[in-house]
Amino acid sequence: MFQLIRSAGGIGLLIALVAVFGCGSDGAKGDKMIVKGKVTVDDKPAEGVTISFYGPADKAASGSVNTQADGTYEVMFNTAAGEGNYKVTATKVSARAGGIQPGEGIDEFQLKLAAGGTSASSLPAKYADVGTSGLSTPLQKGLNEGKNFALKSK
Repeated sequence: MFQLIRSAGGIGLLIALVAVFGCGSDGAKGDKMIVKGKVTVDDKPAEGVTISFYGPADKAASGSVNTQADGTYEVMFNTAAGEGNYKVTATKVSARAGGIQPGEGIDEFQLKLAAGGTSASSLPAKYADVGTSGLSTPLQKGLNEGKNFALKSK
C-alpha cells in the first residue's frame, strides 16, 4: 500500500511540474506579451487609470488594465497584433451614476454602463484617443518592463 501512495504522489508531483514548467515548448507564454510599468499624473502615482495598448495596425485594444494604488500595472495579452510600436490611451472615470464608486469587482466599463454609457475622464481628453494621446511604446514577445507613462492633468 505504501508503494501505491508513493507512486501516486510521484505522479501528482510530475503533473504539477508539467503544469508549472510546461513541456519545453513556447506554449502559452511564447505568444504572449507581458507589460509592466507605472503611471503618474503630475508626478504622483495614478490609481484607477485604465491603460489600453493598440497594436501597430489595430483599431481595437490588444490589452487593457487598471493601475493599482501605487500607479503600477501589469497586463498580459496575445501577440496577434505583432511586435512593434504600440499606441497607448489612458482614461480615468470621474462621473459616477448613482454614487457608484470604483472598487473591488467594479471596473471602468461597468461604471460607464452605470452612467448610461457616458462618463467623463478626470484626465485630459487627448489621452483617451489613440490618435491624440501622444503615448506609445515598443513591445515584443515576452516580458516588457519599465513601460512608464507620465501624464499631466492639464
